[in-house]
Amino acid sequence: MTHENYQQRISLYVDHALSDKDTSKLFAHLSRCKECRSFLKLASHVHARIANQELAEVPPSLDRRVLASVATTSDRSERRPWYAPMWFTRISIPLPAAASILFLIMVGSLLLSPILAQPPQRQTEIPAQLASKIPASLQQLQLNK
Repeated sequence: MTHENYQQRISLYVDHALSDKDTSKLFAHLSRCKECRSFLKLASHVHARIANQELAEVPPSLDRRVLASVATTSDRSERRPWYAPMWFTRISIPLPAAASILFLIMVGSLLLSPILAQPPQRQTEIPAQLASKIPASLQQLQLNK
């Protein structure tokens, strides 16, 4: 057993809540352990001081206020939705994952930018039906370009 276990048993012993069997084991340990003996003295002293203290008078208004605050707190918790809206949800992404996502977005935009930014191609051929309707002087200007 650890010292914490024995100190819990000491607390039970001081409160008169330890069985006879456990009390004998506790005192067997106390005969060998100076740290637990000092803890027993301290716990006994604290217990005696608390036992001699008078109970404080609590005004009834304080009881009502405490009970009212507990009741309103429980009412508020019942009114909360069982889900959290997406806008108020905090998403945590590890730094390498966030950097990878950012890198993919940048590379994708660089690859797609030439395709999207191409100037419209000119049509060099004019259909025959339209060419016959264009005056001859304008046809010469079109061919010179």
